[in-house]
Parts: sequence; C-alpha cells; structure tokens
Amino acid sequence: MAGAQRGLGRGLDALFKNTEPEAEQESPNMLPLRLLQANPNQPRKQFDDEALEELAASIREKGVLQPLLVRPQVVGGENIYEIVAGERRFRASQLAGIREVPVVIRELDDMETLAIALIENLQREDLTALEEAKGLQELKDQFNLSQEELAKQVGKSRSAIANTLRLLQLPAMAQDALSTGTITAGHARAILSVDEIARIDFLGIIVSQMLTVREAEALAASWKQHKSFVAPEEAKKDSAKVEKPEALKEFQTRLSTLFSSKVTMTGTEKKGKVTLSYSTEEELHELLTKLGLEQAG
Repeated sequence: MAGAQRGLGRGLDALFKNTEPEAEQESPNMLPLRLLQANPNQPRKQFDDEALEELAASIREKGVLQPLLVRPQVVGGENIYEIVAGERRFRASQLAGIREVPVVIRELDDMETLAIALIENLQREDLTALEEAKGLQELKDQFNLSQEELAKQVGKSRSAIANTLRLLQLPAMAQDALSTGTITAGHARAILSVDEIARIDFLGIIVSQMLTVREAEALAASWKQHKSFVAPEEAKKDSAKVEKPEALKEFQTRLSTLFSSKVTMTGTEKKGKVTLSYSTEEELHELLTKLGLEQAG
C-alpha cells in the first residue's frame, strides 16, 4: 500500500512527466541485452511475430532509435535491469542479433512501473481488448482510482473505460475466445447484454454460426424479448417489422421535452406502454414533482 500512496501523492500526471526515454535532459546508456529482463507484470501478453520480424529488420539496418526505459533490480544477487517501457524493442533486438541497446535508467517502484507500462501500450494501441481491460482494472485497484479519475489519466472517456472494464464480467470461455481473436469486442458486448445464465450458450452460437457483430446484436435483442435464441434472420425480421406509428413518435418527442428525461413508447395509439427513465436521484424527484407525486419537505 505504501507504493500506491507514493504514486498518488506525486499524482499520475507528475509520475508520467519526464518518464519518456526521449527526454532531452538525459543521455541514454548502452546496456547488454543479457542484463535486461522483461517486466513480469507487463499488461501486453501477446506479441505479433510478423511485426517483430519487421522491427528486427529495421533495427539491423538503423539500430534502436528510441531508448528503452528500465529500472535497476537485484535478482539472485545479480544486478539486472527490468524493462518498464520498450519490451517490443527488446524482443526485436534479440531477433536482430545485436548485443546491446540504449536505455534510460530510472528508480521506479512497482506501482509506477505498472502505470507507465500500461499507459505506453494504451497510447500505442498495442493491447488486445482483454489485456486493456485487465491492465486498466489493475491500475484502478493499485492507485485506488475512480472510473472518472482513471479515464482522465489514460485520455479516454468514462463510458469507454466502463465498457472496457465490463469485458472482465465475461465467462472464462468467452474471455479466452476474445483473447485468441475467435470473437471481437463487439461480440463480447453483445454477450454481456444477455442474462448471465445465457452467455455460454450465446457464445457457442456466435462461434459455431460465425455470426457478425450485427447479427449477434440482433440475436441478443431477440433474446431479451423472447428469452430464447432465434435465428439471426428471424431476429432481424422481428426488429424490422415493428415500426412505431408516426403519432407515437410525436408523442414520445413531446413527453421527452416535457419531462427532460428519456421517454420510451411502445405499442399503438390504442394500446401500449410509456416508460420514463431516470439515472440520478435528482432526476427521479424532478419526475415525481412533474407528475404531482413528490412529497412536501
């Protein structure tokens, strides 16, 4: 916990300033590859072999253009350097057959190391959706950040952070499928939109029928309505044939304006349902007041 307090005390903004290996005030050192060690908590778990070979070819021709960021460690009585940022360059350098690389050495604790490694990967879009979710959750937990604070630090919207973190609610089989690329993040969000008891069956249907994201979304919408899975073609028909009458569209717009909240109308002019939605306690009280139901005091 001491490490987390230290990181928060400095603030993540301060933490990331001057941590880039390209900082002008520092000249990189040259270290043998044998003294470098990968970060065991590196958020990125998968490295594309073809991309590594391409980078290795570039390194053979031009060398390592951007220094790695490392921190000193002692392992088994031996002084080594753990990679904080630049593991991809390290791996490509091994493939290229070079013996030493430029590095910038920093004294960083575990929390700082995790944060910098995650931010570097997020900024370069090097993580899979699930790796990003796990990395964000670990950063959130280690620094005791709210979703809003986390979103600010990594430069994403709070809704994007919430959607990414939701991927961790997937069943283990679905997480494995997402990690291997069998399904996409779009498929995963469709799976999360149905009840938990139906998610494994839904995953099986998506994989066996090779559904597109749009087909999976249509199937999820059909499940919510019927509590059973129907063929994607039928799900599309269900959603297409229910066209809201123009009069109801107008009433819905007028009600939304009147109540300053989301209003949903289904059915016909003769029979249907009106749903008033609220997302905060203040919105609820405002709705009740306009309906004449709010208690005085």
